[in-house]
Amino acid sequence: MRAIISDVHSNIEALKAALADIAEQGGEEILCLGDVVGYGPDPEECIDLIEKMCRFCLSGNHDYAVLTRAERFNPLAEEAVDYTRNVLKPTALSGGHKKARWRFLDSQPTRIAEGDILYVHGSPRDDRNEYILESDITFGMTDKLRQIFEMTPRLLFVGHTHYPGIIDPQLTFRHPDESGAVFELPPEQKAIINVGSVGQPRDGDNRACYVLADGNRITYRRVQYPYHATMSKMERVGPISKDAADRLEYGR
Repeated sequence: MRAIISDVHSNIEALKAALADIAEQGGEEILCLGDVVGYGPDPEECIDLIEKMCRFCLSGNHDYAVLTRAERFNPLAEEAVDYTRNVLKPTALSGGHKKARWRFLDSQPTRIAEGDILYVHGSPRDDRNEYILESDITFGMTDKLRQIFEMTPRLLFVGHTHYPGIIDPQLTFRHPDESGAVFELPPEQKAIINVGSVGQPRDGDNRACYVLADGNRITYRRVQYPYHATMSKMERVGPISKDAADRLEYGR
C-alpha cells in the first residue's frame, strides 16, 4: 500500500501529522509529488524528513523556483520563494547539511513512470506547471483533458492544484466527499488522481490531505494538525505575508 503525498510547502506540522497517519494506516512506502518547499516557514525540516521517509520525490514548480527564480508567481508565492531561497541557498562556507539540502532540491526528477502508472507534479503536458482542474470540465476544456488522458498509461497521480479529486475518461470530476473518501477504480480504466495537499489544502478543508493507493482502491485521508502553530511561525519570519498564513485556517 502506497501513500502518495504532495505540496507539503514547508509545513512541518502538517507533514509530521500526515506521516504519523500513514504509519497508523499501514502505508508501506511513501511517494512525494513535489513542492516540498514554498509558502511555509520550515523548508529545512521538511526536506530532511521527505528525504528520509520517501522512496522518491518529484520536483515541483516551487522547488524549481527556489533554485532559479519565481516566474509568473503571485506576490504571496514569490515572497515565500525568496524567503525559502535565503534560508536554503548555501555559500562557500556553508556546512554539509545545507549543501545536501540544496542538492536534494536540484536532483529530483520531474516525473516517474512505473508500469501503467505515471507520477507528475502538474500534468504530462507540463510536468511542473500545468494545472488539471475541475473547472477544465466546467468550462469545456475537453481537448486539453483528452490529450492528458492520451498521455496517461492508466493511472496518473498529480498534485499542484491543492484540490483533491478524481477525473475519469468520461470527464467527470469526483471530490472525495462524494464517496466517503474511498474509490474503487474499474480495472483497466484510466483515471487522473489529484492527491491534494499536505501543507496547504485549498478545497475548504484545512486538514492535511493525502492518498493511500492499494491496487485499484484509492483512499483519501484527512488529518488534523496544529495549523495555528504553523501560522504563528509564518507571521514571525517576516517575509511571509500574514495573508499566506491565514489561508491555512480556512483551507483556501
